[in-house]
Amino acid sequence: MRYYQIFIAITIGFIFGIVLTFNNYQTFSYSRIMLAYTRNSIEKVLVQIPTCTPDDGARQSALLHTLLQWSQFAQEHNIRYWIAYKTLLGYVQRDGLLPNALDFDILAMAQDTSRLAELRTLNFSSDYELKVHPQWFIVEKTRRSYFDEEGIDFVGPNARFVNRKDHVHINIWPMYDYHPNQTRIEKNSKPMLTECDRNYKWKSSPKEWTFPLQKCLLSRINVWCPAEPEKIGVHLYGQSFLIKSPIECINGTWKQSHEDISTIEMTTMTHTQTTTTRLSDEEFIEKVLKSVPTCESDDRDRQRYLLHGLQAWSQLAEKYNIQYWISYGTLVGFTQRGGLLPHDLDTDIMILFNDTRKLVEVSKLNFSSTYEIKVQPQWEIAEETKRSYFRKDGINFVAPNARFIHLKTRYHVDIFPAYDFNPIHANKSTEMKQSENLTIYDINYNWLSYPRSWTYPLKTCYFSEIKLLCPAEPKQLVATIYGVSSLTKSDRKCANGSWVRNP
Repeated sequence: MRYYQIFIAITIGFIFGIVLTFNNYQTFSYSRIMLAYTRNSIEKVLVQIPTCTPDDGARQSALLHTLLQWSQFAQEHNIRYWIAYKTLLGYVQRDGLLPNALDFDILAMAQDTSRLAELRTLNFSSDYELKVHPQWFIVEKTRRSYFDEEGIDFVGPNARFVNRKDHVHINIWPMYDYHPNQTRIEKNSKPMLTECDRNYKWKSSPKEWTFPLQKCLLSRINVWCPAEPEKIGVHLYGQSFLIKSPIECINGTWKQSHEDISTIEMTTMTHTQTTTTRLSDEEFIEKVLKSVPTCESDDRDRQRYLLHGLQAWSQLAEKYNIQYWISYGTLVGFTQRGGLLPHDLDTDIMILFNDTRKLVEVSKLNFSSTYEIKVQPQWEIAEETKRSYFRKDGINFVAPNARFIHLKTRYHVDIFPAYDFNPIHANKSTEMKQSENLTIYDINYNWLSYPRSWTYPLKTCYFSEIKLLCPAEPKQLVATIYGVSSLTKSDRKCANGSWVRNP
């Protein structure tokens, strides 16, 4: 009897093992078949996505395969997420990838980042990796640091799913179930979720717009979408979110065909109707120039090119999510007259030192037939006296980290670095720790440190009616760099047809 029971137990165990193995084999085989099927679908989808630049096809393919891999990874590890920002825009407008997209954006609840931190140590792929920001629990991105040695070259997203082979990624942004600036929650208040909008300002929306999540297809790839994608999109971007994307291919470059960020709408009201006149870029600049004085014979042409350059930079920065702020003489012009100093020979902006990497990436793209970005090859050397000129490559500057240059006239926007550490005392450990100060060059090329709060949070401003980003305390910066008198008094005046020093 005892041997019979043992035989029965072994037989049952054997059968159970066969069933379990078969079931696992079925599941594994099914996953492999579905993965192969979806990859085949991607190739079919790519045929339907427009291309414009020579790199578009390869980038679009890499992005979709990366999204497919993320979808599989998230399903296997039960990660809750949903598509967001311009990825959501692509879903609403064309059910798929925007043809000019450089990455994907998804959202996850901020507290779920701890789960991602656990998963990042898994060796799940030789081509893909999960990068989690070590300071993801710090809500304000301006208080986070870069960790270059660990490959963390971002501070905005909480994490990134990176395609190491093709150098594309998915940004994983945090969503909060509270408002970070709110000191208390009102009783019986409607449940809200809070995220950053495209200007890095907090934006809250009803929780019911996001949850319950719904399954959706983005370029035939299974992903998760918010419950009310159209409402969220309009909340973040306005009614234009629902309209077909204004991006089109012009002379081998993706450009906005209409509804440009610099376009001005002049609206006149009558008793019976409202009429809207849309100014072209050229008409807009000519309108602005009427308020800029001239003195020398070539002033107007120079001023025109400088304003066109700032306008083009503003569009480029928004398109590629480059964070910057106006600085030096351009900031002086903003505080004195709300726009261009009439005698200026160029314009100045500033970016965080580490963000120069993004300029390097964008400079390789065929983003314009009119402008180019030149990056100083030695931009990582803080001391400009230790940098060299590379005139054969068109690098005839050492102090800015980069220039945004008009190809024909060579008028340019100087792009200077701001450091969140003091370069005089810097080493690898201090560079990884965010300081309460920012450090820049003063007008004599000496290091100047000032409170970080004078720059952040950045704010939208209108410089000669062009929409740009300004530091939080422009007058404090101008007074510190140039002196209090520079807030109201120009250092140049017109005398006998020439700009001369104003004592």
